[in-house]
Amino acid sequence: MWVGQDAAMRIYHVATLADWRQAQETGSYTTSTYGRTLEDVGFIHAARHDQVPGIRDVLYADVTEPLVVLEVETDRLEAEVRDEAVDGEVFPHVYGPIPTSAVVAWRPARLPPIELGSRPSAPPPPPLTLAFRGVALVLVAGALVAFGCAVGAQVATDDGRIPVGISYVLWSLMGVLGAPALVAFAWGEWVRVTTGPPA
Repeated sequence: MWVGQDAAMRIYHVATLADWRQAQETGSYTTSTYGRTLEDVGFIHAARHDQVPGIRDVLYADVTEPLVVLEVETDRLEAEVRDEAVDGEVFPHVYGPIPTSAVVAWRPARLPPIELGSRPSAPPPPPLTLAFRGVALVLVAGALVAFGCAVGAQVATDDGRIPVGISYVLWSLMGVLGAPALVAFAWGEWVRVTTGPPA
């Protein structure tokens, strides 16, 4: 099939970024495929949109330099475009140079590899910090138990089943345990920050 200017469509070409930059300087793209010119082959290999990933992953798998995909409008070409079978699949071939004005868009053909980083492991806290944290946890647990008992006692006090003094004692106990828990935790963190990581 011959595609002329009366049958416009968009075709795609995988190129190295270096070849595309050179074409932008000269105004004309003349690389047929990787390492081969239009003069060598006689036409420029192109593809339809769904064929681009296969070309990139098979024919350019070993190419380490940056690759781009050129989007070419055939009605801006002076050269003829032919659909021709290659290995049982039909590809468009451009029989002449591609002016850069016919390249309506271009994009990276593949994303650069991403190295997943990892957080540096934090140094272990000083033993004194661990001790204060342990004390704070014990006190917090006691304060939570006291809170639960105080709530129950308050309900019973409101119903008149137990004297007022019991709920008061339990609320006070919660405060007595909770305040030192906060102090112990804060003191442990202060020790950790002021001590710093081991040299």
